[in-house]
Amino acid sequence: MKRALHRPLPWPSAGRVFARLMLGAALAAGALPTLVPATAFASSGEVPWPPTHVDVAPAASQATASAEPAQAAGQSPAAVAADPAAPHPEGDAPKAAAAKPDEEKAAADAKVVDAPVASPGSKPVDAQAAAPTAPAATALAPLAEQVRQLLAVPALEGLGITRREQDAIQAFYAGRQDAPVFVDEKGLSSVGKSVIDRFAVADRDGLDPGDYAVPKLAANADLSALARAEIRLAASALLYARHAQAGRFDPSRVSPSLTPLRTFPDPVAVLSGLDGNKDASAALEAYNPTHKGYLALKAKLAQANKPGPTPVHVPAGPTLRPGDMDTRIPTLRARLNVKGAATGERAYDAALVDAVTAFQSSSGLTADGVVGPATIDALNRVDSPADRRTDIIANMERWRWLPRDLGAVHLMVNIPEYVVRVVQDGSTIHQTRVVVGKPQNQTPLLTHDMEYVVLNPYWNIPPGIARKEMLPNLQRDPYFLARQGMEVVRNGRVVDPGTVNWAQGVGGYSFRQPPGERNALGRIKFMFPNDHSVYLHDTPSKALFANDRRAYSHGCIRVQDPLKFAEVVFNIGMPGGNWTDEKIGGMLGGKERYLTLKQRIPVHLVYFTTFVDDAGRLVSREDVYGTNAKVKEMLRLDDEQKVAGRTVTVPR
Repeated sequence: MKRALHRPLPWPSAGRVFARLMLGAALAAGALPTLVPATAFASSGEVPWPPTHVDVAPAASQATASAEPAQAAGQSPAAVAADPAAPHPEGDAPKAAAAKPDEEKAAADAKVVDAPVASPGSKPVDAQAAAPTAPAATALAPLAEQVRQLLAVPALEGLGITRREQDAIQAFYAGRQDAPVFVDEKGLSSVGKSVIDRFAVADRDGLDPGDYAVPKLAANADLSALARAEIRLAASALLYARHAQAGRFDPSRVSPSLTPLRTFPDPVAVLSGLDGNKDASAALEAYNPTHKGYLALKAKLAQANKPGPTPVHVPAGPTLRPGDMDTRIPTLRARLNVKGAATGERAYDAALVDAVTAFQSSSGLTADGVVGPATIDALNRVDSPADRRTDIIANMERWRWLPRDLGAVHLMVNIPEYVVRVVQDGSTIHQTRVVVGKPQNQTPLLTHDMEYVVLNPYWNIPPGIARKEMLPNLQRDPYFLARQGMEVVRNGRVVDPGTVNWAQGVGGYSFRQPPGERNALGRIKFMFPNDHSVYLHDTPSKALFANDRRAYSHGCIRVQDPLKFAEVVFNIGMPGGNWTDEKIGGMLGGKERYLTLKQRIPVHLVYFTTFVDDAGRLVSREDVYGTNAKVKEMLRLDDEQKVAGRTVTVPR
C-alpha cells in the first residue's frame, strides 16, 4: 500500500506536496462519483431512480496472505488465499455492520483449490506474472495518469475491500502502467459494462445487487471521474468474487462450532481474468459454487421469484389417523393438492393417507400416515413465498462455505437431516441414519479427511464430560464408574477410584471405557482428526435411530449400520481387500486395533435445512440448532426482502 513511497509523483517537486494535499482533501470531502445500486445502472447508462450514498467506515486492516500465481485469465477462481468477508460500503449501513467479518481469523480459513473451467472469452496469462502486461495504446496515457495519481494517495480506504484486496489493486495496476480495464476515455468499456450487468443480476445467485454499487458517470465525464470509476469498479469486482466464492461473513460469528473450510479467490487473478475478457460477466459468475446441490437450489430460487400461490396453513389439533373425520381435512387436502373425496370432504381417506405418507417420507419423518405435531410442523414450515425464498438464499450461502472440490469420493453428514451419505462422482452410493449432537452440544461444521479407523475402541471420556457429568457421581460414590465398566487412569496406569479424593476434582485423572459390548462407541469408530475431537462411531443405543428427531449425542456422530458403512469406507480407503460387513465383523472383539486408510476420504459436516431431493422436490428440515435463522439474521433476510437493490418490507 506504500505505493507513493516507491513511485515518484509526476508533478514538479515544488508543487508535489501541495497537489497531494489537494487530492487528499478532495477525496476526504467526498469528491467521488455519485453511487447508485448496480440494478439501477444498465449498460445504456440509464438510472431508474435517484442514487443514494451511504457512508460506511473503512474495513479493518488485515495481514497480507501469500497468494498462488494466477492460473489463467478469465478463469475463476484461480488459486485462493486467506481473506475475510467484509461488507461493501454501498450496502445499507445496518447490514454492513451485521456482516462485518473477523479479519484476524480469516487466514485460518484458507485452502488452495483448483480453478474451474475458464469462462467464455477467457485468455491465457503468464502464471508467474502478478499482473498483465500494459497495453501499448498511447491514447489511454492521460487516463492512465489519472489512475496513477489516484492510487498514489489513500484512495482505496473505505471501499469495503480487505487490505489484501487493496494491495492486489495496487499490484495489478502497477503491472500494467495504470492502464484502465473498466473504462476508457469515452466512458465505460465493454468489460465495465459486462461486470455491471453481472452485479445487476447478482440476486440470481442469492446475492444482493445493492452490495455492488457502481459510479454514475456523466455523458462527458472528465478523466478524474473516469479514474475514480475505474477503481470503484475494480473494488466491486473483487467484492463480488469474494462474496460469490466464500460467502458474505465469517461463519464463526454465528457459532464457534461453525468452522467450515472456506476458500478465497486470488484478487490479482480476479482482475487479470477480467482484463480484455469478452464475457466478463460470465467470468465473475463462475466464482459462485458449482456443486450439484447449489445449482439445484439456484433453479428453485428462480422459481420462487415468480408469482405463485401462498401455501395453505394447516391448523394444529388432535392427531389424525386414517379413517378419522375432522374439519381440518379439506385444508389438509388443499395443502397436499389432493383432489376429490371418496368418502366425504371431512374423511381422512386412502388417497389423502397416500399423500400424507409421501410427504412424511420426503420430510424425513416416519411414513405412517399419522398426522401429529411433527407432521403439522413440517407442513407449515414454509408459510409464504418470501419464507421459501429466504430459506433458499440462506442455504445457498452455506454452500459457499465448502471447498469447491468436495472430492470425487467423499462423505457428507447433513446435520438437520440426520443422514450420512457416501458420494461418488456426484451420486450417492450409500446412506444411513445418524444421531448428531444435542443443541447444547452441537455437532460442528467442518471439512477434514478421514485417515484411519479404530476397531474395538476405548472410549476416552472428554474432560468436559468428566468434569460436568462424571465428577458429581464419583463424589457420591467413588466406584460409580467401575460399576459402569469404566477405568480411572493416572499417568498411564489404571488406579483404584476408592483411593482418590474426588472432592479435589478430576485434575490429573482421565477416564476410559475398555472395548466391549457396553462401550459407548460400540465396536468401531471412524477418525478424521479435527480441532473439535468429533468422529463417526458405532453405538450400543440403537433405539434412538427410530426417532424422527435424532439430536442426542455430545457432538460426535453415531452411525446406525456401522458395519455396512465400514464396508463401503474400507473398499474406498483400502481398495483390493474385498471387504464385506461379515469380514469386518469377524475382526471385532479383543484388543483395540488401528487400520490406516491408504486413500484418505474427505468428510464434510454440513447444515442444510432446505435442499432439493433426488426426486427434484424442494424439501425442508427442522432448524434444530437455530443456525439457519442466525444466517438469515446475518444476511438481514428475516423480515425484509431486497428488490432491485432496494429494501422493501415483506408482508407477513
